[in-house]
This record gives sequence, C-alpha cells and structure tokens, in this order.
Amino acid sequence: MDEISRLRRLLEESERQREESERQRKGAEIRVLEEQRLREEEQRRREEAEDLAKTSRPQVLQQYLEACHSLSLAIQVVTDRSLTTQGDTTDPTGRIFPCRIIPWDDFARRQEKIWDQLLVGYPFYSRAVFPSSHQLEYVASLISPISSEIGLRHFERDTVENAVQKLVDEAYGDLSLRDSLGLQGSVTFESHTNLSNTVGAVSESFEQMSIGGDDGAEATTPALTQPGPRARRQAKKGKGKLADQFCIYRTSDGRNIPALAIEYKAPHKLTRDEIVSGLASEIQPERDVINKDGEDFAFASRSLVAAVVTQLFSYMLGRGIQYGYICTGEAFVFLHIPDDPTIVYYSVCVPNLDVLDDDENRLHRTAVAQVFAFVLQALRVSPPPPSWHDRAANLDTWAVEYEDVLKNIPETIRKQPRASPYKPQRWKGFQRSPIRTRSRCQQPNSNVIRRDEDDEEEGPPPSPSARQSSRSRQGAAASTSTTGQGGKQDKGGKRNRRIQQGPATRQNIQDRPFCTQQCLLGLANGGPMDEECPNFHDHGRRHIDRRELLRLIRVQLAEDRGPDADAIPLYLSGSVGSLFKVRLSSHGYTLVAKGVEECDLARILHENEIYDRLRPIQGKHVPVCLGKIDLILPYYYDGGVFTYFMFLSWAGRPLFDSADQINKANLVKTVTTAFTEIHGLQVLHRDAELRNVLYDPPSGNLMIVDFERAELRDRQALCPISPNRKRKYGVLKKRGRDDFTIELQSIKKGIMQWIK
Repeated sequence: MDEISRLRRLLEESERQREESERQRKGAEIRVLEEQRLREEEQRRREEAEDLAKTSRPQVLQQYLEACHSLSLAIQVVTDRSLTTQGDTTDPTGRIFPCRIIPWDDFARRQEKIWDQLLVGYPFYSRAVFPSSHQLEYVASLISPISSEIGLRHFERDTVENAVQKLVDEAYGDLSLRDSLGLQGSVTFESHTNLSNTVGAVSESFEQMSIGGDDGAEATTPALTQPGPRARRQAKKGKGKLADQFCIYRTSDGRNIPALAIEYKAPHKLTRDEIVSGLASEIQPERDVINKDGEDFAFASRSLVAAVVTQLFSYMLGRGIQYGYICTGEAFVFLHIPDDPTIVYYSVCVPNLDVLDDDENRLHRTAVAQVFAFVLQALRVSPPPPSWHDRAANLDTWAVEYEDVLKNIPETIRKQPRASPYKPQRWKGFQRSPIRTRSRCQQPNSNVIRRDEDDEEEGPPPSPSARQSSRSRQGAAASTSTTGQGGKQDKGGKRNRRIQQGPATRQNIQDRPFCTQQCLLGLANGGPMDEECPNFHDHGRRHIDRRELLRLIRVQLAEDRGPDADAIPLYLSGSVGSLFKVRLSSHGYTLVAKGVEECDLARILHENEIYDRLRPIQGKHVPVCLGKIDLILPYYYDGGVFTYFMFLSWAGRPLFDSADQINKANLVKTVTTAFTEIHGLQVLHRDAELRNVLYDPPSGNLMIVDFERAELRDRQALCPISPNRKRKYGVLKKRGRDDFTIELQSIKKGIMQWIK
C-alpha cells in the first residue's frame, strides 16, 4: 500500500513537473512573442516618427513643384447644373475690345528664358526652404469640388498663388537671383489695387469728420461728401470694374505696383475644350464675333473666349497692366498687351496635360511654375507710357457680358460630342533643367547672363516685345529719388542698355534725383540758386520764372508722351489724387506732381489756396508749392484719368517707412513746432495723422502734407458786426483756438504712441 502511495506521489510529482515545464515553455514562448511584438511596435513607431519627420521637413524646389502639381491634379469640377452657379442676366457693359487677339508664338521661349536665368541661383534649387509635404497634405485635405468662381478662387489661392508668392519670396532672398532678375521686392495676390500706404479706410473715414462740430468756425473747405475717387474711377468708359484678382509687386521702397490681372471663370462656365477650340487661331472680334450669328460649337467657343478676353483686356487697359491671365482651374490663358494696345497676345496652357513624364523640363510646365515665370516676366516691364494710354482711348467698345453670351448658347451645342483638340506641345531647344538634374548642378557662372543679353540684341520677336526696360531700374531709381542721390541702372532690358550706350543719351527720369527744397524755394520766390541741388548744373545761370516753368511743363506733358517721357507715377495715392514724378527736360527741374481727376478740381484748387497761405513756411515745414495747371492731354494711373497737376517739392517718405533713420528723441518737438507754425498761419489741417508726416533722410527734414481737408480760420467780416454777432464771433474764435489745441494734442499723442 505504501508502495502504491509512493508510486502515486511520484506520478503526481512527475505530472506536476511536466505541467510546470509546459507552463514555463509556454511562458517562454509568450515572452518571445511579446518581445517580438515590442520590437515590431518600436520599429513601427520609429518608422512613423521618421516618416513624420521626413514629411515635416522643408522641401527643395523639385519636391515642392511636384507636390504642388499633385494638388493641381486633385481638381474636381462639378458639372451638374443644379449644383453649380449659373449667373444672372445683366445689362451689357460697353467694354473696350482689342482689334486682334493673336497667338503668342514665343510664349514658351520667354517662359524658359526666365528659368534659364534662375540657373544663376544654385541655392534656389538646392536649399530645403519650401513648405513640407505634410503642410501640402493639409492643403489637399481642404480641396473641394469647384462649382463657382468663389470655389475656384479658393482653389487657386491654396494651390497656386500661395506657392508662387513663396517662390518669389525665396528668389528675392537669394542675392544673386535678386540681381539677375532685377527684383526689388516680392508679391502678394489681392482682390484690389488700392494698397498705398497713404490711403485706406482710415483716410476715407475722415471725409465727413469735423473737429469743431456741426456749426462752427467759418471755413473755406469745400463740401467733402461726394464719393471717393476710387469708386468714381470704376465708371470710366470701357474700362470695366475690377478684375477678380491682382498680383501686386511690393517693392522694398514701399511702392505697391499692380503687375498682372487675373480673371477667374468656373470650369463649368468655360470648359477646356471651349478654350482650346475658341483660341485655335487669331480672333478679330469685330470681324468674327460682334453682331455675328453662328450655330456650331466653334462659333460658340470663339464667342465665349472673345468675351472673356475682352473682359480682362478692358480691366488691364484701365489699370495700365500689360500682363494677365484667365484661369478656370483646368486651363490658363496667359495674355499680354504689347506696346501696341490695340492687340493682345494669348497662350493656352493646360498644366495637367502639359506635364509629361518623359520631358526633362516637365516641372517648368506645372501650374505653379508657369505662373511663377509669368509673374517674373511681368515684374520686369516698365509701366506703359502716356502715348500707350492715348492710343488705347481710341479703341471701340463692345456691349458684352460673359454671362449673357453664355446664356445665349444652347446647351445642346455645348454638349456636342467631340474629342478634346488639345495636344500638349513639347518645348525644345532649352537648357537642361536643374530641377531634374540638380545633382549635376554647378555653381553659377556668367554664361546664362551673357546668353540672356545676347538674346535681347536679336531682332524683334515674332510676337510681343514688351518694353523689357526692367522695372528694377525704376525701383532702384525710385529708392534713390527718395534719398536725393543718383543711382546705377540694373541689368535688364533693351532700354537699359540704350541708356548706357553713351553720354549723349538722355538720362531717364527714374535715375534723376529730386531738386532740393531750397532750389525750388528760390524758383518759387525769385530767389538765389542752390548749389547743393543735385540738378544745379542743368538749371542754367539763373532760375526761370515760376509761371514760365508751369507753361513749359504743361506743353512738355502734352508732347513728351513716349516710353522715355520725363513723367512717371510714383505709386503713391491719397484719398484725393495720386503722385507723379515730373522733370522739366529743358532745365532739369525735378519735382512732384499731385494729379487729380476732373471731379476733384475743387479740392486741388482749395489745397493750392492753403499752400499759398503757408508760403512763409514752405520748404521748412511744408513742401514748396509751385502752382497748378490743367493738362492739355490727361495722364493715366491705376484707372484714373488725371486732368490737373499741382507741383510740389519732394517731401520724403512716411514716418512708418523711415523708423530706423529718425532721431525719435526730438520727433515730438519737431512735429509740434511744425503744426504750431501751421496753426499760427490760421490753417487747421483736419487730418493730422502720422501718415501725413513725411521724412526725407538726406536733408533730415520733416514735412507736413495733404491739405485738401484743411480749413482757413480767419475770414474777416466785410461789414460792421452787431453786438450779437460780435458775441457769436468771439465764441467762434474761441472754438477755433480749441480746435487748434485739439489737433496739436492729437498729433502729439499719435507720435508718442508710435515711438513706444
């Protein structure tokens, strides 16, 4: 029995050991599996972290353009009429239309020429400075199907315009590219062109304000209740309203120049096939479309594209902009108005079809790359001269609205079955793109620049030869003009080299410094010459008479209206008027003209009267005023047609632009002294804001400007004053003194807040 018990115990022990061994084996297997799982989890986390880090890293240019192109490929077009905007029938607007709409045969050459110049900027291709793929994935998540112009605007902003702005920023930040391309700043995309530092909602809010209240001092200020000039300009004959979008060139010297105009058309309203078919060949609107009938797809397409081209063409003429494009999201129609404003050149691009895998320059043809190069083309061109506007003013108008043309086309015609006629074209004969071969890129050399200059010396191209007088020269000159110094010309177009050919060639006004305050003060008052004036040697042995100056300038502005005219816009505007730089060619006097339109004549007359009152402090606290003229022929700028000029000395730039150059310790005292002397002459400014205090670095002068709202406060009675009227007159005088005090305290407070 004992043996059986022993054997049973041994068996149980053996079973227990076996179970324990099995448990340990399974435990070991579980531990191995757990360790393997942990290793795999760690590997997965490490790979995810690496992927996240990789997608979060900035990209080089090639990666960025490829990622942007993937956004372009993600476009979705809503074609269901019940889900899309259709537009309302409108009263047709008379729009200036081009005589000819011509294929732009050398568009590709000009675009690739820009990319050739970009070869100079090796870091531009190689540095990882562009938004990460993770950021662009977020942009992709926001893309919605396009059913309206608003949806298209958002799509283009997110997928093209923001990217182009980034590319221009980086090109401007590369010093070698900045010099090669003549860049003077970067760009932004805005829905309007009214971006001057000296104008805006704040200025307009003063239109109806009075420091003294509703009933107060007797003043000579004209009524200020008419609509602002920007609203009035929109009604100019044939110039349309505003384009959907503008690319604004923001230069380092504070100018905001409209460089190109953009018109959006939802892709269901203007299809790719309609664009390609309609622009298959040259269109002469008067011959081919206007008051003509047709019942086939080809005629319908030509009518649609002629209408939309005319729409953008009229906007561009009105703003003096020579570059623009029509965008549907699927297709781009790039436009250029050359030196002959009666014609417009076009080139059709469909980026999603143009980018071919076996094309080594394929990334140059993406939407972002095309618009980027096109913007750089536009930034290099000088503004059109007055003669360009004069000729444009003679064009006929066409009572056309795109929506009406669209509604008049039967849907059956638009839906006719057809194969897409668009065939991507290869661009041949260009240098190998460093985007595709960046590993073989070498440091920049001068070959590219020499090739560019050689190209410019060729005969006229088969299509538009825009005045490639680099806008960079203007920018450099504008900045030097504010300093009173001459400036060297930058590399750039034909006119640059023509100016540099020899001493006999007339120096361009962009490179001319302004005359000094003392020089123009001597001219205004019959005083002595100022030998410190940079234009002293051009003035002759003595000053001419002020009236003779005005007479000569008036004649010159009517006759000298070509590309090298001695008058250009300064891209500075106020609530009333815009500024021009004018030089009397025969005597070298270089000064500022404040131009106004016909509707603002009363304001400029009033401001001229104010300057007459301020004559004792002209050249010291306010600019020298040389008088006003009515122009024989108008001047044009940003949609305005200016018929009156008032001439002033150059006063400088706004304080905001000169913060690092001003001695702020004495600023309050200096401005207080200026306003005290203005008030001492019984002039109440009525717009005493920092934007109207200018600083001129070379002279160190602070000047107060913009007196169109100012009041004269000392009109005397013309007959004996009764006792009651004497009391009222005393109250008015006291109120007038109070207004001066309030204005002085207001400007002092504004300056002290700015200094802090």
